Amino acid sequence: MTKLLPANWRSSVDELRDRVMHTFDRWLPENWRRESPVDLRNRPSSVFAGRGPVIDLEETDDDIVVTAELPGLDKSDFNVEVEGQRLILRGERKASHEEKGRLYHYSECAYGSFYRSVPLPCDVEAGKSTAKYRKGVLTVTLPKTAEAKTRSIRVKIS
Repeated sequence: MTKLLPANWRSSVDELRDRVMHTFDRWLPENWRRESPVDLRNRPSSVFAGRGPVIDLEETDDDIVVTAELPGLDKSDFNVEVEGQRLILRGERKASHEEKGRLYHYSECAYGSFYRSVPLPCDVEAGKSTAKYRKGVLTVTLPKTAEAKTRSIRVKIS
């Protein structure tokens, strides 16, 4: 059975991921593209598996609301920034306990740094943004600019 897998399967998977990400970067709108290539092979294991926290993005008439799962983190472990039309989440989960005398064969404890850039669908007023963090869930509310609020398009159906 092991002869069915290529000997360099890890590098093949990494190469495939890099090709897919490069393809997306070529075809996505410029403000959605990654700033620089991300090489996950040399990064420490991350609580977010190298892609940042899981998020939900909701657009209402007046706001953009981004909800991110950041389990096990304190408020001081991460930063929230708005750069242009992107919400940036970055931080680090630190390993905080150490046990001696036990032998671990497999561990799912994750730690390391994370970075997530969330493209925003419209212009927001970054100075009026609010953030709440409770029980591992971050909720960021970003008010839309006046121009973005009036952006709706009505289509007459005849």
